Amino acid sequence: MKRIVVATDFSELSDEAIETAVALAHESGAILDLVHVATEIAYAVPPPMDVLSVPIDMPSVVLAASTRLAAEEHRVRGLGVVCEGNVLVGRAETEIVDHADKTHSDLIVLGTHGRRGLGHALLGSIAEKVVQHAHCPVLTVPPRQPPRAA
Repeated sequence: MKRIVVATDFSELSDEAIETAVALAHESGAILDLVHVATEIAYAVPPPMDVLSVPIDMPSVVLAASTRLAAEEHRVRGLGVVCEGNVLVGRAETEIVDHADKTHSDLIVLGTHGRRGLGHALLGSIAEKVVQHAHCPVLTVPPRQPPRAA
């Protein structure tokens, strides 16, 4: 493996995906490519509109994400892994797959909430869509479960 893309939304679940990717990069000597996708807020509405976008100050969103991503890059480099970061704008699943293709990545790592039922139907799954459309292997990292009481 030469390049691993790891997607982050700066959540605890993304932190777990990053830690998994760091371990893989250590073992393989791969470059870790941190990716955050800034998206516009959109709501599904009944036809004829279908989707309603909420205006936001995208330059400010990208700047804030770039600052957070730079801090994460610095932390990962401190762990001894070659790292770079990219803030992308668009639909998360599309941007992650396109970025992996453009950079000839060998693996995509991302967290998954493991939603089922109504939560999955309403929110969908970025991880599921990435798995369906990626041209390289995808490793999904579920949330760690607390130990069960005996």
